[in-house]
Amino acid sequence: MQKQVKGIVLMGLGSSIIPISDGFAKVLSESHSALLVSSGRYFAATALLVPFALARFGRSALPPTHRLMPHVLRTLFMVGSMTFYFMAIVTIDLATAVSAFFVGPIVGSLMAVIVLGERLTAPKVTALALGFAGAVIIARPGTAMSPGILLALLAGVCFGFYLVSTRAASGEATALQALVFQNIFGSLILLPQAIVTWQTPSFNELLMFLAMGGIAMLCHALSIKAFSHADATTLAPLSYMELITSAAVGYFWFGQQPEHVVWIGAALVASGGLVLIFTRNRSRARS
Repeated sequence: MQKQVKGIVLMGLGSSIIPISDGFAKVLSESHSALLVSSGRYFAATALLVPFALARFGRSALPPTHRLMPHVLRTLFMVGSMTFYFMAIVTIDLATAVSAFFVGPIVGSLMAVIVLGERLTAPKVTALALGFAGAVIIARPGTAMSPGILLALLAGVCFGFYLVSTRAASGEATALQALVFQNIFGSLILLPQAIVTWQTPSFNELLMFLAMGGIAMLCHALSIKAFSHADATTLAPLSYMELITSAAVGYFWFGQQPEHVVWIGAALVASGGLVLIFTRNRSRARS
């Protein structure tokens, strides 16, 4: 039990601090293109991760040279997801962006049925319906639809595809090898947009870029460590803590207050995700 509690604490901490990175991104987006901000986060994470991984694990940290296509796809989807998300938070508050983004796991579950041939079950249909209803409420298509909300939804869809491609890539490399490849290849993909949108950052802005990369690596390390102490179905619901901390960061840092309708949509999206998680948990308990 103590081991499981440790996993819960680590996962909760990781989910709680990632919106701080988003806060830095929003600040940087006030003086830099969102395309440069997303590139800078990848560059900073790569600069922090790769030297450490090579020094600590040597050549074993490098990904294998065969069967790279699943890793290429997952990196492309992650790069797209992050870029769209950073473009979204330029114009909308963090809590609304995260609420829309969380359609990703539900999209991923549906795409796993189509792409990987997984079975379509009643809980998956329920989760999809709840997620779609929540997304519609957040986007409010009958009104003047915010481009920021559409970008956040698109970021979530890309993240759903990232989850499916990650599942397809599982077993091809270790978690560290996959992360190293994702950072190096992602940095190469983002280099052209960084060059095109380049504005020399100040010293304080450089520190913020490094903080973004450091927080991203810390959150990933915390989640990896958490999964070594507790099972996925116990830890997965804690990812929704990000909704709360994003609202807190938005309110105290930027004075943002999401509309009440956003919380209704967020509750539906979160409910869809929790349906999938707890159904999976019961299925595993029976097997």
